[in-house]
This record gives sequence, structure tokens and C-alpha cells, in this order.
Amino acid sequence: MGKTITLAELKPGDIVLFSVPKKSWESWLIAFFTKSKVSHTGMVNKNPGYILQEIPEHATSLAIPASGTRTLYIRRLKSAPDTSKVAEIAQKYVDEELPYPMSNLAFLGLYILASDFMPNNATGKLIECVLKTAAFAVMEFVNKKLHPGTEVPPMVCSQFAAACYDEAALKYGPEYKIHYNDDVSSVKSLLHKIIEQLEGEDKTYSLENEPAPLLGAANGTNDSEFYCEQLAKEIQNQEKTPVLTAERSISDSLIASFYQYGKGLLKLFGDKTDYPDKKEATAEEIKKVLEELLRIQEAFVTPGDLLSNTTNLEDMGILTYTDDERKKYVDPKDL
Repeated sequence: MGKTITLAELKPGDIVLFSVPKKSWESWLIAFFTKSKVSHTGMVNKNPGYILQEIPEHATSLAIPASGTRTLYIRRLKSAPDTSKVAEIAQKYVDEELPYPMSNLAFLGLYILASDFMPNNATGKLIECVLKTAAFAVMEFVNKKLHPGTEVPPMVCSQFAAACYDEAALKYGPEYKIHYNDDVSSVKSLLHKIIEQLEGEDKTYSLENEPAPLLGAANGTNDSEFYCEQLAKEIQNQEKTPVLTAERSISDSLIASFYQYGKGLLKLFGDKTDYPDKKEATAEEIKKVLEELLRIQEAFVTPGDLLSNTTNLEDMGILTYTDDERKKYVDPKDL
């Protein structure tokens, strides 16, 4: 049996990494594209029975799940003298209800781009569908203009934890900075591959079938679970019958979908550039958007990175507890 840690041994600011839940296609895809056994991140609160985390629709503090529902891996920063200061930063964002820019899968597109996955024709078509619903979710969030005064950009769960440690490093000293292995930023991602393919191209890409009509659709996010399920099943089938990918290029329609999704994501992160809506785009126009997206991607921390791609997070083991032990820490109304 591997290393374990109890509830009583947890410290505020400890990073909690959640295994993939059953029947969650979005979580399965996140784990697949990040090549990890975890799909969600949180941080231990001052009360160890609660976890500070980013979930739809905003940062919150939730009771730890019932024992046996998900495996929880605990990581602790070796160098920081008092990680409760990091938990205090996270609590501040919980109090402010820092928004989470995801309606089911808005950020799944970024996980896909950050991977070194090479889609075949069937998966490419499904990824287009995912990107279109992702674009819908991003633009829906932007259009609501939630928390216009918030200085910190919206973040997904793992980025939230990493950013709280970054903020602590600025406030309290460099010992709070999480350090990552070189391969976190050096991996050749799908986004790198697309940009390389666009290099030197003198052609236009049709945008007529892109998500403009979908952005006004009432059921845009309702389709996400269906597309995620279909994509996951297609990838699982592809793994059983591997396809050679070395010479394959990314289709024009998939590149156009990433372009439209990228414009929405950049707007979400405050890019003031006016990207005109039109029926086609040049390779250079698409490349410009994707290069900006690459800047975001290279600062993007995944749950898998926090699990196994750092140099100064210590493995404290798997959190083990009974439901009776859980009751000692959790308010009865949250059980």
C-alpha cells in the first residue's frame, strides 16, 4: 500500500488533486489530454474538512467528498514556512466569488490545445463540435460581464491553486513559488503543431460553418455532455486500433474552429484587439490569434502538472478517512 495521510495531518494550503469521477466525460477527457490520473484541483482550507476550489460558477469552499467516492492526492510545498497564508489568499477569492469561466467545457478546448494529441478525421470532427460548444460557453460568460471590476482573470481549478501560490510568492517571498519541471513548458503541443502548419501558407480558411449562429443558441451548453461522451468513446476506440499520425496534418475546418474559439478565449482574458467577424480568414490572421493563445497556454497549469511535474511539491500520500472522521470536521448541513 502506498503512502497515506489523515484529515488531522492536513495543513491549510495543501494542494488536493482529485481522481477522475465515474461517468464524467469532461473529466475523463481532461485526464486524457493532460496524460494524468487526476482531473480537478483544490486547496485545504483552515478547517481540513473543507476544500477551497474553483468550480462553475465561481470559487467556493466545499466539504470533502464522502469517503470512497474519489481518490484525493495531497501535495505540500516543501519550502514554504506557513502555507495558511496561501489558503487565506484563496479564501479571499472565494469571498469575492471569483468567476469560473466554464459552462461544462469552455476550457476543455485549452486542454486539447495544450496536449500533444493529433486528431484523426473522426476525432477531429468531434473536437470541432466540442470547440463550438466551448466557444458558446466562453462567449456566454463574456456577454454576461460577470464581476467587471475583478482584476484577476477567470481561472480553472489548477490555475487557481497555482496562481494563489504565485501571489503568495510576490507578497511573502520566493519560497512560496511552485517550480515546474522543464517539460511542462517545452512539450510540443497541438497548438505548436497548428502554428507550424500555418507557417508560410498563403491561403484562406472558410469560417462559414463556424459557431456564430451557435452563440445565440439556447441549447449550446446542453450539447456539451453529448459531444464529450462521443469524443471520449471515439478516442477509446482509436486507442484500441492505433492510427499512424506522423505525416497527418490538421484539417482546415478544425484550424478554423480553433481560431474562432481562440478569439473568444482571448476576449475572456481581456484582449482588446478587434477581431472582425467575417466569412474567411487568412493563415496569417489565424496564426496571430493562435500565437496569442500560445502565450496563455504556456502559463497554463494542469491538475497533472501539480500532481507530478513540479520540483518542490512533496507527495504527502492519498488522503484516507472514514465518514465518521469526516463528520468531526464538516457541518451537518454540508454532509
